[in-house]
Amino acid sequence: MAAKELVATLTKVFQEAKNEGLIVNAIGLAPAHHGMVKNRFVLGVSAPSLSGVHKYDKMAIIITLLWSKLTLDERGMIERVRVFDNEEILDDLKYNDFEDYPYEGYDGIQRKLPQLYPVE
Repeated sequence: MAAKELVATLTKVFQEAKNEGLIVNAIGLAPAHHGMVKNRFVLGVSAPSLSGVHKYDKMAIIITLLWSKLTLDERGMIERVRVFDNEEILDDLKYNDFEDYPYEGYDGIQRKLPQLYPVE
C-alpha cells in the first residue's frame, strides 16, 4: 500500500511543479535491489521539459524538488532517481528497473515489471 500512496503524492508534487515550468508526463516505481528491501524504490521520471539537460542535472532538479515537498519517510522510500526525456524511453527502460544498462540476471528473476503512472 505504501507504493500506491507514494505514487499519489508524487503525482500531486509533479502536477504542482507544472505551474513552474517543469513538465513531467509519467512516473514509475521499480523495487530497489530487486525487491529485497521492502518499500524502497527506483523512481523513473519522464520529464520532456528537461530534454537537453545533462542527466545528472536532471536528477538534481528532480531530487531538489522532492526534497522540498516530500516528508522524510516518503523521501526514504526513494533509493534512486532516473530521469528521461520522454515516456517512450521510460517505458523501454522499465525492463531494466530504469537503469541504462541491462542486468544479466533479469532473465532468471521472476518479477513484476514496474507500472507507469501518467501525471496529468
